[in-house]
Amino acid sequence: MMQSLAGTSLAQLRSQQESLPFRVAAVKFLRNAGRRLHSQRLGMIAEKVSTSSDPFGKVKKMIDDMITRLLEETNSESEQKGFCDKELGTNKITRTKLQGTIDQLTAKIDESEALITSCTQRVAELAKELAEISATVKEATALRQEEKAKNGETVKDSKDALKAIEAATAVLKEFYKSASMATGFLQEDASRPTMGSAEWNSLANPNFEGKGGYGQGSEDKVDKGHKAGMQTFGKTYNGLQDQAGGVFAMLEVISSDFSTLVADTESSEAAASRTYNEFMVESKRATAVKDKESEMLTSDKAAAKSNQLSDTKDLKATQDQLLAAGRYYEKLKPTCVDTGITYADRVKGRESEIQSLKEALQILQGQ
Repeated sequence: MMQSLAGTSLAQLRSQQESLPFRVAAVKFLRNAGRRLHSQRLGMIAEKVSTSSDPFGKVKKMIDDMITRLLEETNSESEQKGFCDKELGTNKITRTKLQGTIDQLTAKIDESEALITSCTQRVAELAKELAEISATVKEATALRQEEKAKNGETVKDSKDALKAIEAATAVLKEFYKSASMATGFLQEDASRPTMGSAEWNSLANPNFEGKGGYGQGSEDKVDKGHKAGMQTFGKTYNGLQDQAGGVFAMLEVISSDFSTLVADTESSEAAASRTYNEFMVESKRATAVKDKESEMLTSDKAAAKSNQLSDTKDLKATQDQLLAAGRYYEKLKPTCVDTGITYADRVKGRESEIQSLKEALQILQGQ
């Protein structure tokens, strides 16, 4: 056994001595590769190989294990890359879509707010305009009633005056008709009654008593009755009825003036009434139009408020979804977002490390 063990130890020692130059070359290669590739793993494996007293088989296994671990990392990162690409892509689409929805909802809310403000202002303007129309109608109605009453009074007074003039004219005509049969107050010589005439006898002293003749004590009775057509005080009195500027001419002018006043007043009243009626029709039309517009604007305002409340609720829910998507993105960033070294660079660097380890094995094997 002693001889056998001694032979084995000598064989191992001889094998280590023979492989020592290759191990040194492999360590040097790994160190250079570690510096070139900025790989701490190659540097660590180079130190282990340089300081290890293990036989060649264990050193080889250590390098093989490192190669296997690097390959597993490559596969694992490839799977992670697929997962990250899918999740990051989906998350980006989701966040973009949610942000677009938020922008749309925000714009709709702003439009609703603008519409509410516009409707509120316009309704206030319409209320003011309707109040002005109502005040104008009230004032115009009061003026119309006052004017109508005044015109009616003028027409009534004028017609009453016309009736009075007609009555006065009739009275005067009757008066002049009677006066034409009476005597005048002014006497002229040619028209004086002669003694003994019927006119003279009618003027006799009704208290005179006498006998025969006309002297004192006459018993003759004098007929002192006035007969129709008998002129006792001169010529017939006709007044100024037939002269220019006479009473009938004056009454005719006055009557014409009152008739003209009645006609003008009635014409003015008709025109004023027509104008007032047209104004009332236009006012009613304008009031109806403004009332309808105010009603529609009030309805639009209510609808805008309802839409605004609904959009605000949807906006809050969408913002919450976007916050959740943002939190998930932050969760993905540590493992899925490149932090200085891209996935392609990591794959390339790992492949270079594997290739360097394989070349180190070849060096150890003397190839």
